[in-house]
Amino acid sequence: MNDNSDISVVDARILAAMKAVNPPLEKLMTERFALRHEVRQANVELECRQRRVDELRNFREVLIPRYIAFAKVVSLGAAGLTLFALVTAFFTGLFEVRNTASLFASLLLPIWLVDQAEQEFGRWRVRIGETPIFICRTADR
Repeated sequence: MNDNSDISVVDARILAAMKAVNPPLEKLMTERFALRHEVRQANVELECRQRRVDELRNFREVLIPRYIAFAKVVSLGAAGLTLFALVTAFFTGLFEVRNTASLFASLLLPIWLVDQAEQEFGRWRVRIGETPIFICRTADR
């Protein structure tokens, strides 16, 4: 065989294999840029989701206990004052027994609602001479 001819035999498969083994630099840079862009997008999305998780955790662990505490203070305060007023009215003869009983029963609804919320999210422990603490129920789940 004589290789001195001007016609070179180029097989398309050989060229494709050479390009696959040694791709052009522009293609590598384009792929690298695309990968960096995807990594940035994934990091931005991860940060956004992390912020959302932090907001939901703050809502569940901070805001809901505050709302429960406020509802508990208001309902127990209103129930106590109303009960005092009902007892006073009952013993002075201002109300009949059936009116007093129905009014007292209506006082139990807000207290029951607060109790249901505390069973779901956690319970406030209030003791005389100590600071109130919130016992969260997230560890049970």
